Order: sequence, then C-alpha cells, then structure tokens
Amino acid sequence: MGSLGMAAQVDFLNHHTAVHSSKHKNKQKHNNNAASQSCGLPKSRGYTAEILAFLIGSGFLLIAFVFPPVEHQEHGSQGIAVQVGLLLWFGMTFVMAEIIRRICLFSEEVQHLNSRYDRSMSRVVLHVFNLRNSANFFTVVILLSLLFISSSDPMVMTEIGSHWPTSFGLCGLYLISNSVVKLPENLVDCEVLLDDRVMAIGHGLAYSYYYGFLRIILPATENSQSIRDRASHFEFEEKIQLASKKMLILIPDSCFCTPSFQDMAPCGQIERVKTLEDVIISRAGMRGRPYSATVYLIQPEGTTTPVYVMMEMPSILYVLHEMNTFGQKNSKLSAFERTQQAQAFCRVLGRLLEEDPSCKDMYEIVYFKDQNVNLAKMIYDYVQNME
Repeated sequence: MGSLGMAAQVDFLNHHTAVHSSKHKNKQKHNNNAASQSCGLPKSRGYTAEILAFLIGSGFLLIAFVFPPVEHQEHGSQGIAVQVGLLLWFGMTFVMAEIIRRICLFSEEVQHLNSRYDRSMSRVVLHVFNLRNSANFFTVVILLSLLFISSSDPMVMTEIGSHWPTSFGLCGLYLISNSVVKLPENLVDCEVLLDDRVMAIGHGLAYSYYYGFLRIILPATENSQSIRDRASHFEFEEKIQLASKKMLILIPDSCFCTPSFQDMAPCGQIERVKTLEDVIISRAGMRGRPYSATVYLIQPEGTTTPVYVMMEMPSILYVLHEMNTFGQKNSKLSAFERTQQAQAFCRVLGRLLEEDPSCKDMYEIVYFKDQNVNLAKMIYDYVQNME
C-alpha cells in the first residue's frame, strides 16, 4: 500500500542520514519513521477528550444521585426571586459545563502541540477556548443578574445554592450528551458554520486533486497502463534507473507552488528529464486531454551519483497560498489557518489513496517545511530511506 511519507526539514534529514548511515537497514527504517512522525504531519486526533468528559460527567451524575434531594421551603414574596435565581443558576451551570468540556478538548489538543500548533501554547488556548461574542455576552449577563439577585437577599442565594446536587447532575448530562453522544450535532449547524467561516477548504481540495488527477494518472485503466508500468517502459526506453516507481507528491508547508522545481535548489541540482507516456482522456469539454508525470534528475552538492524520481507538486494547493496572501473578509486565511488546511489536505488525500487498492504502491506523500529548504537535498535524502 502507498504510504503517507512525512519529510522533515533539511537539517533534520541531514542529521538523520549521518547518524544512521552505518546501521542495519531495518533499524534505520524504524528509526526514520519514528522521527518523521514527530516532525511531519500531525497524527489523527485520539479519544482523550471524549474519555475524560465521560469520566467527569459520570462522576457528576454519581454525586447528583448520592446526595439527597433538596427540601423546598415556602418563601412568600421571595418566591419569584428564587425562581428567577434558579434559572440563572442553572444557566451558569451549563456555562461551567461548557468550560469543562473545552478543558477536556484542551487535554487532547495539547498532545499535538508540536505538529499542529508549531509549539505555541497560546495558539492551543485560543483555538480551544475561542468563543463567539454572543456567547461571552450571554455569560456576562447571567453572572451580573445572579449577583444582583443574591445581593438583594442573602436567604435567596442560600436557597439557590442548596440545589447544587442538581447542578452537578445537569453538568454531567451536558458533558456526556455533547462530548460522548454528540447529541447537538446536526447537518444544519455544520452548513451554517461552513457558510460563515473558511472551513474544510483543504478537505475539498484533496478530493478535487484525487478525483481530478491522481485517480487518472496513477492506476491502470482500459486505455492506459499504471504509472508503474509506464515508469518501467520509460526506464527501458531511456536506459535510466528510477530510484522508485512511486510518484512523490510534494506538499509544501507554505502552499507556495513554484513555477519550477529548479527554483527550490541551487543551479544544476534539479533537472527536468522527460515526461512519462501521457494518459489521454476526454474530460471537461476537452477531447484528448493529456495528463502526464515528469521525471527529474536530483543530484545535490557533494553526491557522486544522481537519482531519478517522478515528482509532482499539486498546483491546486496554491489556492490556499492565494487565500492567505490576497483573501478578503470571509475568504482570508491566516498563516496558521493555511498550514492547518495544508495538513488537512495531506490527511484526506492519504486516506483516499490508501482506501483505493488500484493506487497501491504508486505514491508517496511528502509534507515538508519549505522555508529556506534545499529541495534537491531533501528529496535525495528522502529516497535513500524509502522502501
């Protein structure tokens, strides 16, 4: 099966090659994978938040059942104040339950501090605890109203506070229903979020790139050979040995796709050799539309033997770079959001390819930080450690 390659920065790759060059190949592969995971794409989220929310919610429900119910008393003229106070008290209970739920989410996100948030704890906090202005306003109104009622008569607040076991029970139900059962989730809310914010762009681009290019260029079809067979034919015709018959799909962290790979390495270290035999199909109103894969020569400074690889950088990713650079209002992406979308692109694309048996052993996804990177050196070191 094709693998989701995770390339680190050049300094890491140089260090990795130097340290492991004399070790056994299997041990080298194991160490390389372990190190790459810590520096490359983030792992999928686990279930820490759900488990923690379930445990806390269950504990709150247990407290609510263990303690006896509150005996209500007659309050006379204070009855209305107590009723209003109870409503505010329970409203504040849901606010506190939401804060606890987000603390549970924080326990999961902090595990991805390096890979998802670039080692910035402030980004994790803002990402988890960011609220809409309406939610902040709602919380402030409840607090001020509760303080006003409690200051009017201490006995009212005493009666309200005596319902704390019920508050624990409601808090527990909120945590379990929201974090574990996912009761509030529905398609309408998801569509509203997508309309109001720039979300899931990377997911959509991954589907477009897979169905619009990779699913055409990689597997064998009725009218064309697979990319591995076309690569073998290329080797025979050109008398060139490819380092791998897998296509390297390069995903730059900045989403900036240069017009030429030669621009990402010193002169002469990357050279375009030739394209494989085109895949010709009729598509999108164009008959005989060609789809091709290109072979490049890679020879960084200090190496004696070049390597030949097929590699491709999805031009569709440039959309994210444009949204970061020129986006306005709802179409604007920050640099952090752009990186998140690029990572989402890689994860979704990797899943689509892994679930497609016709693309088995035909690709490598290489996610890398492209600031001040020598692409020739990075690719050269990467292919040395491929299977």
